[in-house]
Amino acid sequence: MNVYTRIYKTAKKHGMSVKEVAKKAHIGENSIYRWKVIKPSIESLTKVAKVLHVSTDFLLGQDNNKGIDLADTTMPLFYQGHPIPDKYIKMLGFLMEEDIHEKSPKYKH
Repeated sequence: MNVYTRIYKTAKKHGMSVKEVAKKAHIGENSIYRWKVIKPSIESLTKVAKVLHVSTDFLLGQDNNKGIDLADTTMPLFYQGHPIPDKYIKMLGFLMEEDIHEKSPKYKH
């Protein structure tokens, strides 16, 4: 998968078009489309990665792990393009703690 395709698919998951991503990243509206055939600059790619909340390595296909850390409050989380309220993030964190606790070998009966 090329850079453009990764951006397109990630933008779609956030409820944005490629043009919207470019506008939010403060780069030319058609810049990302050109990345189908040319390599993006590091500066532009970094701006796009920040808008999409992924790493530049992910966009370049060097890292398929675009996982998140719920404890990292510096990165907003989204669901279908909408920001997830803090109260739901805390609820999810609680559920994950319970799951981890149940699966931990030292707590098994």
